[in-house]
Amino acid sequence: MAGEQIPSLSPRWWETSLKAELARTPGAAGGRFRLVRSEGRRAIAEVDHLRAPLARAAWNSSVAGEDRVTFVTRRTWGTLVGAKRWLRERP
Repeated sequence: MAGEQIPSLSPRWWETSLKAELARTPGAAGGRFRLVRSEGRRAIAEVDHLRAPLARAAWNSSVAGEDRVTFVTRRTWGTLVGAKRWLRERP
């Protein structure tokens, strides 16, 4: 699963924010979650395949903070090959 947003943020910020959004969404919390990689405004996260739709719903939302950030999930891949290719592409 992958998504992008406007500011360039640290991997720690990505992981903390994405986990928090999952925790707020009923049924999406728990299971496997791993931030695979982030580059600038894009990130790839790994989740259990049965929770992928719930994770997408959780992440297509806004996160409050200093600046309001909107997550937009772009794709879901079965493997990381396509996701890593997407990460290297420039928008």
